[in-house]
Order: sequence, then structure tokens, then C-alpha cells
Amino acid sequence: MVDCRQASVPGGGMTRGLVGTAVMAAALVVAASPGSARGQAADRVILAGGQTASGKVLAVSPTVVDLEGANGDTQKIQVETVREVQFGAEPQSLRNARSMLLRGRGADALEEVGKIEAGDLDGAEPLVLAEVDFVKAASAGRAVLETGGDLAAAIKGVATYLGKNAKSHHLFQMQELQGDLLSRAGKADEAMAAYSQLGAGPGPVKVRAASAKAALLLAQGKTDAALAEYEAAIKLAGADKASESQKRAADLGKAKCLSLQGKQEPAIQLVNQVIKDSSPEDKELLARAYNVLGGIHRATEGKDQDALISFLTVDLVYNSVPDSHAEALFNLGELWERGSNPERAREARQNLKASYPVSPWAKKLDAAKS
Repeated sequence: MVDCRQASVPGGGMTRGLVGTAVMAAALVVAASPGSARGQAADRVILAGGQTASGKVLAVSPTVVDLEGANGDTQKIQVETVREVQFGAEPQSLRNARSMLLRGRGADALEEVGKIEAGDLDGAEPLVLAEVDFVKAASAGRAVLETGGDLAAAIKGVATYLGKNAKSHHLFQMQELQGDLLSRAGKADEAMAAYSQLGAGPGPVKVRAASAKAALLLAQGKTDAALAEYEAAIKLAGADKASESQKRAADLGKAKCLSLQGKQEPAIQLVNQVIKDSSPEDKELLARAYNVLGGIHRATEGKDQDALISFLTVDLVYNSVPDSHAEALFNLGELWERGSNPERAREARQNLKASYPVSPWAKKLDAAKS
């Protein structure tokens, strides 16, 4: 709070009066800005490209965030361009947990959001309370996918969140997480239904929906059907940056399908193009790309060395992406073993078991031993 009393300044009453007037004016300016009248920092909408817009979040929906700026104008920001919404009045632990969640650290986010006490939320507005519910449900779901745990409870938590927050700007993200959890639980039909809900979203979300359904079909061994879905996703992609990123992910899925059909050269060309076009900051996409490239090389006679290089790139450069790192370690274990390097094979497998003990790749490793 700004203290508007006259300052004790050497030099007489007029100086003190001027200082007091200046402080009062500054206080009025601050009070006039969105959020300041409520004695809190402004809300911030951080875009995918790193730009930030500040003001007061008036409302959210599955497609738009309404932000009131300092001049009183309302800006409608499309959800597909948003990386994060930070509320000025939210507890620091909530902000920390959401940041961890965005970096793929679901277990850490779950622990951090658990530090929020009831008193931290006294008088909190509904959007902040809904954000707490989102981070709790999303981090619990991601934690189960990353490190294991109560899968049924995670599925229930996401379903409960979706039932209460049908107008949230996190709607499509949580529908996708619901599909991922159901898929992990072996409920393919329910997972497909969850992914299909994303088709109601804006362009980039539609692309992501088609890719998610394609990945599920591919996991079931339905290569031709998966390829058709990936090609549908690619056709849906627009020229905006968000759609371009989703298109590249679909291109990687298409490359996997082509490889499974024995079309190795066009598959390699497609992956190399994705790597060339991707930003160095898009580590998740690049990690996936090098894994796909490694898989294609493994499926090509005489290309084990190229496969090793691809998977080592993930292990050494993109090891902050858990799912992709686990996949790379599994493949490195097999490749080193095949290349008569049992010590390095053992090292890769030990790393996989220690770092990602409940991942599908660790389970695949256990299955291979039995």
C-alpha cells in the first residue's frame, strides 16, 4: 500500500506538500490500473511465442481469454496462442506448480500444489479457485503417466474437473489428458471418444485431435487407418504457428506409418524436413523426431549406426523430455547389445529402470526379460 502522508523532507512545508501531492498522484495512477484497485498485481497472459499481455482476466472459455487492458479495452486472446495465464492474486505455490507442469514435471507440480493452504485462498475469485483445481487434476494425471500411481484415481480426477469446468480455457488440454490416461488404462474405445471431443476446438486443436486418434490406432497395429488420420491432420493444419507445430507432429506420425509400410526413404526425408523446420526451442518435438528417425533406421538393414546416433541425440541433448528419453534408452539398450557392447547396453537399461520405472518402455524391458 502506498503511504500518502507528507514526507519529512528538510527544506520546509512547501517541499513536504509537493512531495505528498506527487505521492498521492502516483497512488491514484496505480489504483486506476486493472487489478490495482483490488490491491493485487495485474494478471498476465503469456503467449506461445513468449510475448506477454497484462491487465485483468475478465472471463475465459474453451476458445478465448478475455483480458481488460490498462486503457479499459478488452482483448480477446485465442486459446491456441496461449502458453499460460497467470493470475495476479494466485498463491506463489500455484504459479510454481503450473510452471513445473508446463515443463513436463507432473510429479513435482503435484507436490508443489499440495503446499497451498486453505488460508492462501481466502477471498480468492472463482477463476483462481478453478485454476487450483486444474493444476491439481492435471499434475496428478501427468504424474501417473510419468512415474506411475493410482491410474483410476487420476482418470476420476480429470473427469471431475471436466464436469465442473466445461467453460475452462483448459478444456481441450484436459480432454486430451483424459484420452492419454484412458489409453494407458487399456480403454481404447473410451480414449478415442475423449480425443474425438477435441474436434470441437479451433484449427490447431482439430489437428491435435486427429493426431491423437492416429497414435491410438497405430498403437493398436492399425497402420493404414493411422496413416489416414495423420494425413487428415496434415490437411487440417492452417498457416498459423500453432497449426504448423501440430502439423509437424502429424508429419512424424505419418513417417512412422510409412516406415512400417516399408517406405523408408520417404519416411526419412519427412523426418529430416521436420527437424530442419523446427525451432531449437521445441525440444519435445525434436526429441520425438530423433526417436522416429532412429526407429526408421533400425527398420532399415545396415543402419544400426545411424539409429544409435539418433537415439544418442535424444539421450544427450533432449533428455529433459521424459517419454522420449525413456524410448531412446530402451532402443539404445537393444542396439548396444546387438553391437556387442554389453556394458553400455546394461548402462542404458539401468538408466531406464531408475529414471522411468513405470513407463511403457520399462515395462517392455521387463517383458523382454521374462
